[in-house]
Amino acid sequence: MKEILKILVADDEQPARKKVISFLKEFNKSFLILEADNGKDTVDSIKNEKPDLILLDIQMPGYDGFAVIENVGTEKMPPVVFITAYDHYAINAFEVNAIDYLLKPFDKERFFKSMNRALTAINTQKKSQESLKLLMNEIKKEKTFLERVMVNIGTKYFFVNVNDIIYISAEEKYIELHTDKGKYLLRETMNNVENSFNPQKFVRIHRSFIVNIEQIKEMQPWSHGDYIVILKNGEKLNMSRRFRDRLMPK
Repeated sequence: MKEILKILVADDEQPARKKVISFLKEFNKSFLILEADNGKDTVDSIKNEKPDLILLDIQMPGYDGFAVIENVGTEKMPPVVFITAYDHYAINAFEVNAIDYLLKPFDKERFFKSMNRALTAINTQKKSQESLKLLMNEIKKEKTFLERVMVNIGTKYFFVNVNDIIYISAEEKYIELHTDKGKYLLRETMNNVENSFNPQKFVRIHRSFIVNIEQIKEMQPWSHGDYIVILKNGEKLNMSRRFRDRLMPK
């Protein structure tokens, strides 16, 4: 093993990167630490800097973690520790294939355990690449959808069951989950949410709205092909003509 290892921390949230970097420095002050805050820069850094280890957030703008692997190629990927706020990304495949993951929020003890596994993987590079291939095959073979979403209020973190979500709205760089118990902001994109939620239950009806179809009471024509979606709780959402066919028969 090299005397000084080069480690790439790839996460679009700066506080998350700072946390990981602080843990890395406590684990070993000799690491050379690189940073990337989006998928494209992560791919470029892997190709140009050739890090020995990647701490890779799965949800990032540009390319997500799996797209990063596809763009680099599994045969050229160093060992990877996946970081995610969601538990539906084939975690069983991670465990079976000995590729570690960190489920946010994680503590220092869990991080150190993951690093020890990763350092072992650096010594077995070929095995790590074979594991990545198996993992990517698992991901492609069976599409899984979110069953819960981690949210936070201040310093408290907890999970919201997706069945409790009435609808999701876009709020600039955030989304807002609307439930009977309250509203929760999440730093995520509508496109990622649309891809992560079961399309048989959650349908995009507008650029700014994804609705749980079980929460719809009725739909009324509005103007220029748009509709008003009336929810069981009395709230009204606009359904644009662009997305109308997803709910309305042609």
